[in-house]
Order: sequence, then structure tokens, then C-alpha cells
Amino acid sequence: MVREIKNWIYYYLMLPLLALLSPGLSRLLINNVILRFNLKFDLQAKRHIVSANFRRVFPDDPQLDRMVDQNIIHDAFLDGATFKFRYSSPSRRKKLIKAEGLENLKEALELGKGAILLTGHTGSFISSVWGIGIHGIPVSLLTNDSPSDVSFPKAYRRFARLTIDTIETLCKRPIVAFPLGRNRNQASSAARRVKALLAENEPVIAALDVPPSLTSSTEKVNFLGEKCVFPSGIIRIAERSGAPIVAYHAAWDQLYSHACTLRFSKPFQLTSDTAENMQKCASIVEEMVRKYPDQWAHWEAFDQFIENDPD
Repeated sequence: MVREIKNWIYYYLMLPLLALLSPGLSRLLINNVILRFNLKFDLQAKRHIVSANFRRVFPDDPQLDRMVDQNIIHDAFLDGATFKFRYSSPSRRKKLIKAEGLENLKEALELGKGAILLTGHTGSFISSVWGIGIHGIPVSLLTNDSPSDVSFPKAYRRFARLTIDTIETLCKRPIVAFPLGRNRNQASSAARRVKALLAENEPVIAALDVPPSLTSSTEKVNFLGEKCVFPSGIIRIAERSGAPIVAYHAAWDQLYSHACTLRFSKPFQLTSDTAENMQKCASIVEEMVRKYPDQWAHWEAFDQFIENDPD
């Protein structure tokens, strides 16, 4: 009951406040209220897991403790983006989200096959969804159907629904939801929707770093020095449709701020070798994580990606 109350306070009181406050006051709110009272996190347990995974990848980094703390803070701002951008003016949104290399996405769309916008859960991933639309290219998002999963706390499921509604409102595009778990029959409807969007020359955002337990199609890759398992469905769709892939990352510009920058790479085509394609795409996400290690949202879940029986 205490945890449930804390969840409601975090999602529906603290996050709206984060959207309103200046960076200085946000810092006080996070450190003296959200973290002090464990409003979202079981802080010590989370810090221990994140720290252990950081150390596995960056064993000699003298800034490890600082990166762990910043990762937890960035996590709160990732959540708070829903309220920040839902109620901001269009001019304010565009000022907060800068974009570099949008011509690369436009180049991909000139082929007439749509585009897969490949990214990871780094930095301002949520803001990037409506941020691309703010800069003139409406996009659809492929995401899991977390609002319907009763294993999540009720406050989070309602917040996830609010986030999806915000994405659909700001992008003027419905999200494409895939079911949580390995149900291939249900996942096929999401795949058909993605293929239809690509056939209409629409761009679709897909974060590749989804824990494999949540997806129905996977492939083995090397990632952050470990043998890992990543979802392969979106890569297989790109292979079959011929849709070019445009990798992009969304990074916060500074701590305690919702200002961010989206950076788009040149489009590229996949080969006929799925394993090779998966590794190339996983390496792109790894590059994002290594560039912004404190901004990756999945350090706490890293163990879920590691293959249990690598041989």
C-alpha cells in the first residue's frame, strides 16, 4: 500500500512539478523529495544494480559513481517529459528540442519505402517521438502495450496511457502497440501495421533495446561486451520491405533540464543476412550507450539482455 501511494505521488504530483520548475528547483525536488523518500525508486537497490552493470562495462571509469547518480536523475526527467511537452506551447516545444541531420531522414523518405528510425532508450527518447513531428515530419512509434499489463502498478499503467495519448496528440499519429511477451499471433498485427505505414512512405520509430522477454522474435548479438539477445522483428520487416534505416539518438543537453538534441545519421540498407544486420544495428545502439552512458534507461535491466546460455 505504501509503495502504491508513493507511485501515485511520483507520477501525478512530482512529475508535473518537474515540468514546471527551473533546473535549480528541479534539482532540489529530485534530491530532497523524490530520491530521499524513494517515491519511484527503491533507491539503494536500484543504485546497486545500476552501479554493478556500469562497472561491468566501464570497470576502470573514475566517474562511475557520478554517472550512476546522473542516470537516476535522467530517468526522472525521461518520465517528466510527458507533462513538460503535453502542456507547453508549440514554440516552447520547438525551442526545447533541437534537431540535427533531419535532411538524412528526408533523403530516406525520397526512396518511397518509408523509413525505420532506429534508436535506443537513451536520453530524451520519449521527447524525440513528438520532437520529430515538431520539426515537420510526423512519425509513428512502435511500442509495447504496457497500459494493458496488470503486472505493472496501476499508477504506472495510467501514466503510460497518458504518455501514449500525449504522443498521439502531438504527433497526430496513432502508436503501433505490440503485445508484451512472446505471443507471435498478437505480434503479427503490429507487424502488419508497420508494413502498411512503410508502404505509405511513413517513418516508424523503433527502439531496438527492448528486453527479449517482451518480444516474440529475437536474435543473438554482441552488446556492451556481452553475448546478448535483442528483438529482431523490426529488422526483419526492414529486410523484407526494403525500407531504409535511419539511426538517431536523442540526448539531454544538460542535467536537470528538458532541453535535448536529436541527431540523425545517413540512411542505410540492410543485407540479406539477418544475423549480420542485427549485429550492425545492435552496434549502433551500443555506440549511443557508450557515448551517453549516464542517459541509458536500461542499465537496471541490462541482465535481461544477457544470454543465459551463450553456447
